[in-house]
Amino acid sequence: MTEHKDRGPDEECPVAAENGKLMLRLTCPPCGEVFAATGEDQIIAIAIEHARKFHDVDLLAQFSMDALRQQVRRENESYWSRIAHLIPSGLTTVLEEKLCDREREVVSYVVHGFANLEIAQRLFISERTVSTHLVNIYEKLNVHSRAELTALVRASDRVVEAGLRAGKEPEFGPFVHANGSGSKTRGST
Repeated sequence: MTEHKDRGPDEECPVAAENGKLMLRLTCPPCGEVFAATGEDQIIAIAIEHARKFHDVDLLAQFSMDALRQQVRRENESYWSRIAHLIPSGLTTVLEEKLCDREREVVSYVVHGFANLEIAQRLFISERTVSTHLVNIYEKLNVHSRAELTALVRASDRVVEAGLRAGKEPEFGPFVHANGSGSKTRGST
C-alpha cells in the first residue's frame, strides 16, 4: 500500500473502478452514511454539504482541505480498498427505484430526525409541501409512519450490507452460530 504522504495534493488514491472510473468512498462518522464519488474534491464536497445539511457542522471551519483529503485517502487505503471487490456495481435500493430526487432528500432529513418544519426551512419549501411529499413517500413505500420509514431505510441498508457479505466467511460474534450448527466460535476449545 502506498503511503498517502508520498502523493501530491492533486493525486488521488486508487480504490476501485466503476464503469472504468476511479471510485472513492467516505463514511460520515455521526450517521454512518457512505458517500461515493470519482474524485477526492468531489467526495469532500459531498461530505461538506452533508455535514452542513444534516449535522449543522462546517467541516472547513474544523479541517483544512489537505486534512480532508488525507482522511479520504486514509479511509480508502485502510478499508474501502480491501472490500472493493465485494461492492457490486449498479446496486440500487427501493428508495432509488421508487422515489424521485426530492422525495429521497426528504427521506434523508426524516431519517436524520428532522421535523417537517425544519425540513421545510432547510429545503426552502412550505411545511405543507413536506407533508405532501411524505404522503407520497408513504404510499410508494407502503409505510404509515416516520418510524416505519426509518426502519425501512435502515433495513434496506442492512440488506445491501448482507448482499455484500454473501458467500464470504462468517464473521465472529454472538449470533454467528445461532442456528445451532455446532461449529466452534472464537475462543471456544
